[in-house]
Amino acid sequence: MNYTFNLYSIPTFLTALFLFSLGLSVFLRDKRSDINFSFLLVCLSATIWQMGYSFVYLSADQHTARIWQKFVYFGIPFLSPAMYHFSTAYLKLKRQRKYVILSYIFGVFFLVINLFSNLLVSDVTKYFWGYYKKAGPLYTIFLIFWLVPGISTIYNLYRERKKFTSPLERERRKYIFIAFSIVFIGFWDFIPAYGVNIYPFGFIGVVACLSTIAYAIVKYRLLDITVVITRAAVFLAVYSIVLGIPFILSAALKEWFMRHLGSNWWMGPFSALVILGTGGPFVYVYLEKKAQSILLREQRRYQEILKHIAVDLSRIRNLQKLIDYIALTVTDVVRISHTIIYVHDAKKDVFLLKAGTHLKDSQLQAIDRKNILISWLEKKKEPLVYEEIKHRAHETADPDFKKLEDQMRKLNAAVIVPCFLQEKIMDLLVLGEKISGKIYNSDDLTNFSFLASEAALATENAQLYGKIEDEVKQRTEELVDVQKQLVQAEKLATVGTLAGGVAHEINNPLTAILTNVQILLMSGDTLDTDSKESLELIEEATKRCRNIVQKLMAYAKKPLEESKVGRVLISDILNKVLAFLGYQFEQDNIKIEIEEREKNCFVLGNQNELEQVLTNILINAKDAIIGFKKGGTIAISVARSGKWIKIQIKDEGIGIPREVIHKIFDPFFTTKDVGKGLGLGLSICQSIIEKHKGLVTVESEVNKGTMFNILLPDAKEINAITI
Repeated sequence: MNYTFNLYSIPTFLTALFLFSLGLSVFLRDKRSDINFSFLLVCLSATIWQMGYSFVYLSADQHTARIWQKFVYFGIPFLSPAMYHFSTAYLKLKRQRKYVILSYIFGVFFLVINLFSNLLVSDVTKYFWGYYKKAGPLYTIFLIFWLVPGISTIYNLYRERKKFTSPLERERRKYIFIAFSIVFIGFWDFIPAYGVNIYPFGFIGVVACLSTIAYAIVKYRLLDITVVITRAAVFLAVYSIVLGIPFILSAALKEWFMRHLGSNWWMGPFSALVILGTGGPFVYVYLEKKAQSILLREQRRYQEILKHIAVDLSRIRNLQKLIDYIALTVTDVVRISHTIIYVHDAKKDVFLLKAGTHLKDSQLQAIDRKNILISWLEKKKEPLVYEEIKHRAHETADPDFKKLEDQMRKLNAAVIVPCFLQEKIMDLLVLGEKISGKIYNSDDLTNFSFLASEAALATENAQLYGKIEDEVKQRTEELVDVQKQLVQAEKLATVGTLAGGVAHEINNPLTAILTNVQILLMSGDTLDTDSKESLELIEEATKRCRNIVQKLMAYAKKPLEESKVGRVLISDILNKVLAFLGYQFEQDNIKIEIEEREKNCFVLGNQNELEQVLTNILINAKDAIIGFKKGGTIAISVARSGKWIKIQIKDEGIGIPREVIHKIFDPFFTTKDVGKGLGLGLSICQSIIEKHKGLVTVESEVNKGTMFNILLPDAKEINAITI
């Protein structure tokens, strides 16, 4: 076989290499996909077609050209059936599989006819671009066969176009439909077979068609169809210039090149091809950018605005204002139906709806951390697009995609963008459909991901700032309350001192009154009945006043006045405390029940201080009951427990919440309303019990009451000592 250099063989040779690599790369993405396999068959058929013609053009004689012409028909008869096969696989038209098989059988038939006869291609003819086929008797029948599967493909796409309503499917259909429309440019290659002297440039249509289909197969996030059309148009224009000018030079100036370059005349067109081929990619990139800048002007506008918004987020300190600003701005700038923001609540470990625009009544208020959406986003770390998830849910048997589709539908989400901060999701940005009806493309998702990262950082800063602000405010209020309580405590201490002094001063006149009344009653024989009764009433009232004054004086004593401790009988302490509080408890309908399981329970201690402990606990118990109901019972039990005397005081009050029960012995902590408690009583009680080498604990349940347990060392035979 003889060959000679032919400039026209280069485009078809490069086209063959490109189509082979394209088909192989798509197939290797998913070898089990019938769509990818059928696309590989399309590319292989076109590869054999273009590679065969490349060698036909290089042939130096008819014999060599005839051999390669036979090789060409290992590809051409199967191109149209393979495209038909692809359309049925893509549209899932299983009922048409028998027609696909039939079209392949016809392809084999024409392959055999061409191999063993001249009925299909009678011979080859020399043209300015090289040898080319001559139509045989069956060639026209072959063309009809070639057109039928192609037309069936277009018809299938047209008929099935309305059965899918999702934007993603509509865009894919546009790609495929346009691609198969472009491929009919390849039909041009059959015209020279009838003796028409026109260059067969059908390879350009094949390249554009299969590139577009490959893009539609591989890419789930499709660009706007206008962008694809523009890219294809720019590509075809540059490709035509780069390859067309050398062909024109070869055809028009061949004789001129031969006079000046002799047998190396091809160097002229080849040099032009090299120069244009070198600059072609740069021209293509420049023209593509210019075209896209015009077509995507609006999209680029809001993308720039989103970048500026991301910078401005760090200036907003208030969390609610921050997320409201994000939701409103994204909705207005991108022009979408709605924007919803869920913020992670660390305490509840859920994502709560914090802001949104055009919310529906059915919008979910919270998303649990265990939701499959959160798990998926944490694993993939990229936005979720509803149309992609829906497409995969229908194409695969994976139940996760169906769950994701259901969750996104419940959230009214076209896109969900996770806001990550140090591998942790801070917020979820839920976006609705674009008002224009366009789909979200890769550039959109990239910009939203950038915005999300800035939003996560801004949210973290706002939460931290708000937390610090709240803590400062809370501490300030606590300090003000403590100051008020200290002032009140000082007032009470002063009042206690005054009460002790006043009681002492009152006690002397009362003693004088009582003494004189008793002297008068001693001479009762000289008194009439009314006078005697009046004196007895005065005596009784005076004694009562004296008892009250004595209790007040005993309660007002300073601990330093009784620094010595000794064996103290618990029953004596209880009797004195109840004598002091009894009348007040009766007025509040509080009943005291005392159970002394063992008599003569002595402890080592200061009686005045222990009375103060029991008085404080009993008053708290009374307040807990009357704040919960109209009356109740306080049960007091005293018993020995090993080396300890155990005193239990149980009430029927409102109880203490579990989350604060560990704080009740802290200074200045109180569960009472402002102004009704200092929060010092139990703290002092604990200090006194610990001073007596004892222990005080508490058990409580909300709405069921509280029980204080006091343990003091048993002191049966201990002599008085000084603490």
